[in-house]
Amino acid sequence: MPSKNRTKTTAKIEKDSATTPETAASKLRAALVAAPGSTAADLAVSVGINKSTAGKILARWEADGTAIRTARGVVDGRRVGDLWSAATDAMEPEVVAAPELVEAAVPVREPLDPLPEGRLKPGALRQLAEDYLRMHPGEAFGPTHIGRALGRSQGAVNNALEASTLAGTVVKTQAAPKRFAIAPAVTK
Repeated sequence: MPSKNRTKTTAKIEKDSATTPETAASKLRAALVAAPGSTAADLAVSVGINKSTAGKILARWEADGTAIRTARGVVDGRRVGDLWSAATDAMEPEVVAAPELVEAAVPVREPLDPLPEGRLKPGALRQLAEDYLRMHPGEAFGPTHIGRALGRSQGAVNNALEASTLAGTVVKTQAAPKRFAIAPAVTK
């Protein structure tokens, strides 16, 4: 009669360090060292990983001090990708100069003050939207464009612009699609 209890023999497989595949982090580290001053998207493409994965790894490295992020802000109403470099004891001059060259080559309209991060106080988004329109007199923008420029929700920006329209500081130049501009009396 055959046995119902069967024993399995397993062979222990040892990992050889030479055959261990590279991780996404190790590939990204090599790309970061080879190409300092690159965006997360560029690094992800060069390594063959997802952009969100690269962004998460880079953010973790920034938090532990092994990577340096250089924010580039907003260019022509769109947020520009931050530049990343590996942290070293002595910064090389070309790493520091690269962001300046990029910013100088592209016409930049920077906000007067840095954009606040996180949760805003009541009425602050309305003020930010009005300030953005004041920086662009004679131009009309939609809530989506302004929301992207400010790094805020387009719905929240739309509500703020509608409130500003009721207050008379902003005028709606077009109903569909919505476009807003600073009121002529406010620019003077």
